[in-house]
Amino acid sequence: MTGFNISIMFYGTAAVSTLLFILTIVEFLRRTEDPSKPVQAVLQDEPPADYSYRVSIMNLFKNVPFVLLLLSYGIMTGSFYSVSTLLNQMITFHYEGEEVNAGRIGLTLVLAGMVGSIMLVLWLDYSKTYKTNNADVYILSFVGMIIFTFTLDLGNLIVVFVTGGILGFFMTGYLPLGFEFAVDIHNPESEGLRQVY
Repeated sequence: MTGFNISIMFYGTAAVSTLLFILTIVEFLRRTEDPSKPVQAVLQDEPPADYSYRVSIMNLFKNVPFVLLLLSYGIMTGSFYSVSTLLNQMITFHYEGEEVNAGRIGLTLVLAGMVGSIMLVLWLDYSKTYKTNNADVYILSFVGMIIFTFTLDLGNLIVVFVTGGILGFFMTGYLPLGFEFAVDIHNPESEGLRQVY
């Protein structure tokens, strides 16, 4: 039965990934004549030989704000994936026999993160304050991690669900904000580089 469920999961993932791949190809093939950003308009006027990936990468690594964002984004992503990977062990260490609830807490992290990603990007779109929003969400993620860590052994699973939801909201919510901020601070590098990440 477990093998059947795993195969269903893999086939479902493959189907969604294939659909996303096809949609991506369709979007790449559908070129717009009107660029959506001023940087795209400038790059369309430049001859392709005037810029290269190597020069763009070198320019990015000379850009101190971009390097700092790269490091902080890596720390945030690594922390989130570490918590997600070790969540089952953390929960079952403090709450024996609660493997099912460990999975539910993981689901809470993911669902809260999805809501956080949408809400925080909408707020960013409304406020247009990239640097402030990134710093605020980073700090709130750190606070959420501290709260989650110190409430893990209180003996109350409801508290762990709530703090896990807060942690997921801000940590996963930070991921699209980091991408948006990266696009904002590395202008006017090549548009092709933006499509790489």
